[in-house]
Amino acid sequence: MKNFSTPFIDEVKKFVIEFIADHFSEKICYHNIDHTLDVVLAAEIIGKKCNLTDSELEIVIIAAWFHDTGYYLGCEDHEITSAEIASRFLHARHKADHFIDTVTKCILATKVPQKPVNILEKVLCDADLYHLATEKFFEKSELLWREFSFKDENMTPQNWLNQSKKFVENHRYHTTFGKEELYPQLQKNLTLLKRKINSSIY
Repeated sequence: MKNFSTPFIDEVKKFVIEFIADHFSEKICYHNIDHTLDVVLAAEIIGKKCNLTDSELEIVIIAAWFHDTGYYLGCEDHEITSAEIASRFLHARHKADHFIDTVTKCILATKVPQKPVNILEKVLCDADLYHLATEKFFEKSELLWREFSFKDENMTPQNWLNQSKKFVENHRYHTTFGKEELYPQLQKNLTLLKRKINSSIY
């Protein structure tokens, strides 16, 4: 599949990659450039499955690039900071107010618990947690545990597994593609996670 791109997406990509590099921290081992790239790709996959127009797909992919930039300035309410970073960038490029509003609302919708209200927000939300339904689930989970453990010394591997189990059990995808294709795979990972907890092996 050829990656969807536009000249403006390329401009956004360059800005975000440089932003993340400038704010690099070894403690941010999950919400890093790899996660951003994964979400951008997932947004394209899901967006195409949901028959988004090219203009809609551009908005979702731009939001995907920006969605975690605020994390590098502080993890608390980073969705708000990410939306502000995107807004400043888009205003400086003279994008229309409606375009900016749509992008920022997509970013804000990714805050857990997710509450997307339209298809663009639903696509980005599903893309952000796409990994829950992939073979990368345990790899990504360990990276997220390491990242959280820097802030919480009580976050033991067993505590993390139990917290992850609760999160995965409660998660629901929002798009039709997410419900029909991703959710069954998520359930398989949940079964494996429960086995891991029962065996007390991390």
